[in-house]
Amino acid sequence: MKIKFKKSVFCILFLFFPNLIFSQTLELGTLSSFEAYTGSGAATNSGTFTGDIGSDLGIISGFTGPSFSGTIYNNDAVTKQAKIDLLRVYIQLCNVFVTHPGTHTPAFGSGETITPGVYSIGGAGSVAGTLTLDGGGDADAFFIMKFEGAFSIGSNSTIVLSNGTKACNVFWIAEGAIDDAGASIIKGTLLSHPGAITLGANSEIEGRILSTDGEITISSNAMAIAPACISTIPIICSGSCAPAVDVLGTAGDFTLFTSIGDVTNTGISGVIGHVGTDNGTVSGFSSSTRVGTYYDTDATTAQAKIDLEDGYNQLMLIPNTVTGHAPAFGSGETVTPGVYSIGAAGSLAGTIILDGQNNPDPIFIFKFSGAFSVAAQSKVIFINGTRLCNVFWISEGATIMGTFTYMKGTVIAHAGACTMAANGNIEGRMLSTDGAIGFSTGVAYNQSLCSGTINEPYALPIELLSFTAESEGVNVQLNWITTAEINNDYFKVERSNDGVNFTSISKVDGAGNSTQTLSYSTIDNRPLDGISYYRLKQTDYDGKTTYSNTETIEFNKMNELILDIYPNPFSGKTVFNTTEKLKAASLIVYNSYGQLVKQVSNISGRKFTFHREDLSNGLYYFNLVQNSRIIATNKLVITD
Repeated sequence: MKIKFKKSVFCILFLFFPNLIFSQTLELGTLSSFEAYTGSGAATNSGTFTGDIGSDLGIISGFTGPSFSGTIYNNDAVTKQAKIDLLRVYIQLCNVFVTHPGTHTPAFGSGETITPGVYSIGGAGSVAGTLTLDGGGDADAFFIMKFEGAFSIGSNSTIVLSNGTKACNVFWIAEGAIDDAGASIIKGTLLSHPGAITLGANSEIEGRILSTDGEITISSNAMAIAPACISTIPIICSGSCAPAVDVLGTAGDFTLFTSIGDVTNTGISGVIGHVGTDNGTVSGFSSSTRVGTYYDTDATTAQAKIDLEDGYNQLMLIPNTVTGHAPAFGSGETVTPGVYSIGAAGSLAGTIILDGQNNPDPIFIFKFSGAFSVAAQSKVIFINGTRLCNVFWISEGATIMGTFTYMKGTVIAHAGACTMAANGNIEGRMLSTDGAIGFSTGVAYNQSLCSGTINEPYALPIELLSFTAESEGVNVQLNWITTAEINNDYFKVERSNDGVNFTSISKVDGAGNSTQTLSYSTIDNRPLDGISYYRLKQTDYDGKTTYSNTETIEFNKMNELILDIYPNPFSGKTVFNTTEKLKAASLIVYNSYGQLVKQVSNISGRKFTFHREDLSNGLYYFNLVQNSRIIATNKLVITD
């Protein structure tokens, strides 16, 4: 419908550029309206600020008067969705290939000009003097500067954009605080993961100020404004995929899971996917990003335990195709698809490339007959069609992954703990059939919430309390209630006669951003005869869609409304009973000459009483009308 980090989560960037097809460009989602946002921390302003400001946990002050143009969001549905979007943006930027891996000094500027790419600095960094970002005439040129530590901007520094470079395609990412000494001209988004961000006095920034966890300070006479463009940085979309070896069942919905043992987290981490244990406790995640559900010893975990054990057995039965590889993997090697069997404990150190060789479904299964260890700062890289749903690392014992590792695939520790040390990043799953799951200040995800996958199955742009379809006379009434909305443009009600092929029958505007409970309704005044299926399609401002549950209703046009009148004939009053609820209906009575003699309006419900009042004895005819349609006709006989 979730993110707060304190310690550094190392954003390990890929080292290889070839053989990658980018399917999407970076989307900020809820953050697109924000000039500054922090997942946790105060935000103060003493300058000129244009755009929205938000904190999911912290005091916001100084954003008033003519120097502020925007909306304040504080600890609401919008800021919670912004936490998810910030995690997603961070993950996607981390997945962009590094073109300058440690080749630039930590200090930028002093009159230099740099070309487009991703610059990775293995520690703290800085910029001072003048730095020119030369796009080389490419309107889609992008610059990502990633510091494995704090980032400082010297006083009177100037960042110049030239030859097509746009501020929306420039990101300065620090694993720590970002501090501007003042009187600087800054271009691009400052992103601290995590740490405080200070825009110094008399500085100007064309770019956003984003922190996963840290205070944001806009100093006196500083000016902050968002870029007047949309980012075109190409990102890797690692949405959910259909595995060639589909063995995990419901266990595949989990990112962190153990059948027996505790699941613990230290620090503030980000997890996309479910977290659970069938015999233990889940702890330490209360302030972390939560895009998914926590399960602790319930029916869901009981089924996941069964499915995980079954999945492990099926994987072990797959015939081995490679038996001669040494127990140690990595050190820059490239491996091709296969089932690798290691008759001892195994290890991974350095970089390993899993080359899918452009097969439609390349499978990589690594089986270790003992424990499996992953050294600090090790990296697993996919190329040529390799996908995380087809990669498995299986150990007969514990799996231990070191700090700053970048792991990919499903890691299964059979009868052992599965742990990742601080600042790790796993795109896949950490599972154990019998052992603790340990995680610390890291990022774990089995999909990166790209456009088109954000609704599968964890995060929704609306919180839908209910969606119902009911027969009302000759119509079908559709009602739904939301408790929160994020960037919600509009709804469409869709109908189908087979539950497969749907067409839109009405459109209702959404509320945009809302933290209140809102009720919506519309009517299908030309329902299909027989069984129909209805669902709600919700569309964001950026075009992404989600769907509600499907409601089924049976409608019989041949017998649209059964109307019972008793008594009839009558002398003083009679009672109408209907098989369907009426809503704002009207009863129009005519005499035998066709003249209108009486009308009763605003009839609702399934039962109402009709009084003769000043009508004389005789024969009368009536029409029962709803939504400008006659839904029933009959006659009345009035006697003394």
